[in-house]
Amino acid sequence: MADRRKLEMTISLNALEHLGMNLYSNMPSVLSEIVANAWDADATEVRIHLDKNAGTVTIADDGTGMDRDAVIDRFLNVGFKRRTHFGLLTDKGRSPMGRKGIGKLSIFSIARIFEVHTVRDGERTMFRMDRKAIRERIESGTKEPYAPEELSDWPDNHPVGTRIVLSELSKNLTGMTDAGLRRRVARRFSIIGPKNDFRVFVNDREITPEDRGYQKFLQYVWTYGDASASLSGADNLDKPAFDRTADVSSALSGTDITLTGWIGTVARPRELKDEEGDNLNRIAIFMRGKLAQEDILGDFGQKGIYADYVIGEIHCDALDADESLDIATSSRQALKEDDERFQALRKVILAELRHIAGQWSGLRREGGTKFARSVPAVSQWLDGLTGDTKKKAQRWVGRLNEIRSDRDTDKKELLKASILAFESYRQREQLDRLDELSANSVGVLLPIFRDIDSLELSYYGQIVSLRLGVVRKLREMLAEDVKERVIQEHVFDHLWLIDPSWERAKGTEHLETKINTFLTDNTQSLDSTERRARIDIAYRTASGSHVIIELKRASAAIPVDRLSAQVRKYREGVRKILDQSDRKSWPVEIVILVGKPPPEWKHTRGQEDVVANLKAVDARLVFYDQLIDNAQQSYADYLEAHKKVDRLWELFESIDDFAPSQLDQGEV
Repeated sequence: MADRRKLEMTISLNALEHLGMNLYSNMPSVLSEIVANAWDADATEVRIHLDKNAGTVTIADDGTGMDRDAVIDRFLNVGFKRRTHFGLLTDKGRSPMGRKGIGKLSIFSIARIFEVHTVRDGERTMFRMDRKAIRERIESGTKEPYAPEELSDWPDNHPVGTRIVLSELSKNLTGMTDAGLRRRVARRFSIIGPKNDFRVFVNDREITPEDRGYQKFLQYVWTYGDASASLSGADNLDKPAFDRTADVSSALSGTDITLTGWIGTVARPRELKDEEGDNLNRIAIFMRGKLAQEDILGDFGQKGIYADYVIGEIHCDALDADESLDIATSSRQALKEDDERFQALRKVILAELRHIAGQWSGLRREGGTKFARSVPAVSQWLDGLTGDTKKKAQRWVGRLNEIRSDRDTDKKELLKASILAFESYRQREQLDRLDELSANSVGVLLPIFRDIDSLELSYYGQIVSLRLGVVRKLREMLAEDVKERVIQEHVFDHLWLIDPSWERAKGTEHLETKINTFLTDNTQSLDSTERRARIDIAYRTASGSHVIIELKRASAAIPVDRLSAQVRKYREGVRKILDQSDRKSWPVEIVILVGKPPPEWKHTRGQEDVVANLKAVDARLVFYDQLIDNAQQSYADYLEAHKKVDRLWELFESIDDFAPSQLDQGEV
């Protein structure tokens, strides 16, 4: 065994740190480099195993493996040019992904230690590399090459190929799920699957094109060449894919560039945010079946609404032609923007985006009208309109599909508001006819005025309906025990919850700011006991009076003396400010919102004493339950009577009751 060559890495250790230890920052990127090496080694299977208890990641393939010379000359020789030494195709006829021989160094960016076990023609080679040991060599200033530690234990379950074990990872595996890793690896390759005799597994579950996870959300798609493999699972398209192959081929004539793939749009922008929080609003560029640049969409700065709905995959092997210079940047995560090939590709994609932008608006409008008409009552309403009103209403209802919204119910509310708006427009058209009517046209006049009264009823009915929603929301907040600040903001934005006559007065914003500043400063001056005793105080101006609203925890029962003392302190401070304003004559009302009454409430004449004590300082108690029940009952009673006379009520109920899964297909 004396003639065995010594394992040595032939590279400047300082260069190793820059090329490997800082190359990538996430697990999927690193694993993709190892999977790509397995493809180049003609593997048919790659198995990735995450052991969260041990904190290790193992990647094993059944490829050709390496003998000792190959390990030294190729694996440990950073910068080894595979295509130069072994030809442009593998033994199986595959186009190799590797080019510069530095991808393997990315392992050091996520793991301190990795072990390699590889076998070829019965010759086994195994060794361990340690990032810490390499860094110590660098810091010592030695020029001696780094010698990996050779191992002697061969794993029983690895008969062929190469096995790499990553340990002492820089990121904990606890938050990484098998499904999430499958998604991210699937999105980095287009050659995974039986079609290319290259199967990849994560913890024994095979990765499929469907694991990319976004095809099912595609609504419209524009294709270039055969994109069927990467569109597997796109079963919810509103229309067949638009084939743009001929147009792109024409645009690329005279260049050496050809491309395949697709660009699509989803129904909702939120569908481009996956379970791991990755942003999928991008167009990825692939070369030789491997992700070369995660996004090119951001380079164009598209400002149209449509751009927020776009996702795509463009495959362009011509960018990685063997006879051409390497187009990848040194980070291996993007392409060189000044390369002529990239510029040609960029020009074509920009033209396609402009074409898609032009088509998208029309498609969305068409889809919006279609789905609005799928509500029978809405379809009947549209058909009942005439002339310009009907044309404009149909166009606008379609345009609702182009408006962005974050909540599923917003489209229904917009549709109802649109109906009210066009009913108003229709009434205006009728009023314009009054000048043309004679004095004997009473039979025509009365229906017009009745319609105007009816429309006013419909408007108020929607206001009351929305207020009931506000009441229900407050009940949910209390049931979920949300933070007092959230309840506070909800109440202050809807003062009518406490008193239906209260509306915020205009022109009082400056005064409110001064008083709020006083209250904030005063709160900061409280001692710890006082801070725990009160939750929040805020100020709003209602018509004809100044209102201070104080919230207490729903579970807290505060003695009336403490409540009175707190209220008196804030009332005096507010009065000092008001005396310097032109509204000093307005009364001050202080409302204390509580979940439980003061302890004195239970005593004989306790309620009367509490009310009297608080009245003396211009304050009164309001209970959360009382507030909610009163508001809900009064508005519910009104709506019960209202729906009998509102001619649009059934139409609005039909919209509310329509199945979201149907109406929201075009949700924006």
